[in-house]
Amino acid sequence: MEEQVIIMPTVALRGMTILPGMVQHFDVSRPKSIAAVEKAMLGDQKLFLVSQKRPEIPDPELSDLYQIGTVSVVKQLVKLPSKNVRVLVEGLEKAELLCFDTEEPYLMGEISLMGEEEEDTEPLAREAMLRILKDKLEEYGRVNSKITKEILPNLLIITDLNEMLDQIAIQLPWDYTIRQTVLENSSLSARYEVVMHTLLTEM
Repeated sequence: MEEQVIIMPTVALRGMTILPGMVQHFDVSRPKSIAAVEKAMLGDQKLFLVSQKRPEIPDPELSDLYQIGTVSVVKQLVKLPSKNVRVLVEGLEKAELLCFDTEEPYLMGEISLMGEEEEDTEPLAREAMLRILKDKLEEYGRVNSKITKEILPNLLIITDLNEMLDQIAIQLPWDYTIRQTVLENSSLSARYEVVMHTLLTEM
């Protein structure tokens, strides 16, 4: 597949990772980030969201950011009295940050779209993995009753392994570093291992 490189406004997230298919709101306070969101709103409303490795860094360089992030669409923007901006986004697809230009009043990232996931497992193996995940989710639900009521029913009706892995990482209240690991793994089996390991560890 030919690499598709595009340039778009970029926001460095602190303590948060957005996955494709995830709808999330967050507050933006840095002038560069606010300018990037406003720039996106003037165009096609698309924004590249990438997480900082260490949230406390005020003005991150390229080396302070993870390379893999998510192209997202801004669904809503609310200016708060504190001069911060509350943004509602939906993650669309993952991409790699190649470099960014800080000369503008906002970050402009040069990103490469990553395309489809690698299918590295047989259909029968995927069915088995899905069954095991559902069993583990039910066990997880027994130790965490809040999850059972609110999240579990929606997860257990999913019939596609790819979607199941994404939705577990999106819906369970996991640390952003775990979501980042799920985002960075392009093969199905690697993402399955991350999600399964996290479920077992949490239990």
